[in-house]
Amino acid sequence: MIKWRAPEAREIYWTFGCGLSTIIAVACATFGTFLDIYLVAHAQVYCLGDLSSGENFAGTLWSLSRLVIFPIVSVLSALLAQSFHLVARLPWPAGRIWSSLILLALTVAGSVAGPVAMTLYDLATEGTPGDCVLPWWPAWLPS
Repeated sequence: MIKWRAPEAREIYWTFGCGLSTIIAVACATFGTFLDIYLVAHAQVYCLGDLSSGENFAGTLWSLSRLVIFPIVSVLSALLAQSFHLVARLPWPAGRIWSSLILLALTVAGSVAGPVAMTLYDLATEGTPGDCVLPWWPAWLPS
């Protein structure tokens, strides 16, 4: 006979943190991919003007590669961000709510960091060919 017990608060927090990272990874993998492709395409049109058929074809191949690579980066970023969430299971921060909230915020930030960094990298390298600098591009980021 199996005895059922109510879940403890630590178990609920653990499930919430894992689920939140999963949701962030899926959202970044879908919406982030299309945002990345959209931003790079508009930056190329701004810098190069009307694209030739060869440039359009190269952009299509690049977009297809991002449909494969971007979800992988999103999932890996969420998995690496779980290391912050694992620290919350250690005995010393387990009973403290302030440390759990800080570690949850770090988990969320870590889950989003990979896709954001990849979008900025793609926009700086693929979206701005040559010496073109976008007018909305911050001066503190390399172009």
